[in-house]
Amino acid sequence: MEILKYCAIALLSVTAIVIIGFMLKSGRPFKYIILNAVIGLAAITLVDITSRFTGVHIPVNEWTVSGSAGYGIPAVCGFLILQLIFTK
Repeated sequence: MEILKYCAIALLSVTAIVIIGFMLKSGRPFKYIILNAVIGLAAITLVDITSRFTGVHIPVNEWTVSGSAGYGIPAVCGFLILQLIFTK
């Protein structure tokens, strides 16, 4: 289980570098940083609102909110996949 934690940290670090690289190559990096954060927060809010109907619940705390604000849609998809893996 320890190796899984280090692999997840490495994967998140690489994806953060890739996201920042794409944002810096665009003409307006701050616009895309804010847009990514808003879309990620909207996605986690949508999952939380529809959890009553879908049965999938992501707990809203400082880790999930900061992850979805920093990484956007990929973080929310990752949270959903982790929820499916660890509830079975």
